[in-house]
Amino acid sequence: MNTQTAPAMQVIPRKIFVFTYLIVPLLVTIALIDTFYLDAAMRPYLGITAIAIPIYIFIFDLPHIMASFFSFLDREYISYYKKHLFMYLPGLLIATAVLLYVDFQLGLVFYLINDLWHGVRQKVGIALILGARPGKLHLAWTLVPFVIFSIAYVTASQPGFLPAALMPYVMPFITAGVGVLFILMCLKIWYSAPKVRWYIFAVSMLFICSYLFIVLGYAFFAILSFRFVHDVSAFAFYVTHDRNRNLNGPKNWLYKLFKYIPLPYFVIVPVLAFTAAYAVRTHTDQTLQIGFSVVILIAMCHYYLESVMWKRDTPHRQNVRVSQ
Repeated sequence: MNTQTAPAMQVIPRKIFVFTYLIVPLLVTIALIDTFYLDAAMRPYLGITAIAIPIYIFIFDLPHIMASFFSFLDREYISYYKKHLFMYLPGLLIATAVLLYVDFQLGLVFYLINDLWHGVRQKVGIALILGARPGKLHLAWTLVPFVIFSIAYVTASQPGFLPAALMPYVMPFITAGVGVLFILMCLKIWYSAPKVRWYIFAVSMLFICSYLFIVLGYAFFAILSFRFVHDVSAFAFYVTHDRNRNLNGPKNWLYKLFKYIPLPYFVIVPVLAFTAAYAVRTHTDQTLQIGFSVVILIAMCHYYLESVMWKRDTPHRQNVRVSQ
C-alpha cells in the first residue's frame, strides 16, 4: 500500500501584500530628510527622468511581464485560453500597432493609461481576494486614483499633450482628487472586515504619498513605489502559480527543460524572467520609436492576458491560494 502523500499546494502569506508597502514610508522618510536636512541635494536626480537609471530599467517592469507569459507554455492552458490568445489579443496588438504608427505620442499615452489601469486593478483586486467588499464604494476607490494619477502621469511624462488652457487646473484637480481619495479610504476601512483594513490603508496611502512625492519634486519615488509594490506582488502570484501547477511533475514546456535542476520556483522563475527581459532590452533599441513600440506591444500582451487569467474559476486562479 502506498502511503506517500501528495505534495501540498503552496499558499501565499497574506502579510506579503501588506509588507511590500513598507517601501512607501521608507521613500517618504528619504524625501523628507532630503528636503529639510540636506537642502534637497537629491531632488534634481529624482524627477521623472530617473526612470532611465540602468538599475531601475534592469529590475522593474519587463521582468515581471516576461514571467507572466511562462504559464501559457502549457497545452491545457493554450486550449483553455485559445479564443483570447488567437482572436482577441492579436486584434488588440494590431490596433495598438496602427495607433503607434499613425500617432506615436497618442499611442504612448494609450500605453501609459493602460499601464496605470493595470497597476490599480491589481492592487484593488488583491483587496477583494483578501476580503474587501465589492460594490459602488470599491468601484469609486478604484476609479478615483486611476483618473487623478492618469492625468498626473500623462502630464509629467508627455508635456504638451494636454491643451495649454487646461494646465492651470491640473494640480487643483489632482489635489481635490486626493482629498476625495482620503475620504473614500476612511469609508472603505470603516465598512471592511478587520482582516483587510491594513491593506486598504496601505494601498490608499501609496496613492496619497505619490501625490506628496510629486508636490515635493520626487516624481521618481511615486513611480518607484508603485512599481515595486506591483512587481513584488506579481512575482508572488507567478511563483506560487507555476510551482502549484507543476507540483506533480512539469506540465509546462519551459519547466520541463529545467526539471533536473534542483532549484525552487522562487529562484528559477525570477532568474528566467530577468534573463528574458534582458534579452528583449538588448535586442530592441528603445531610443528609437520602433524599439520602444515593440516593448509597448509586449506590455499590452501582458495587460490583456492579466485581465483574463486571474478571473474567478480560471486555471490560473485554481492554482493560487492566499492564506486566510
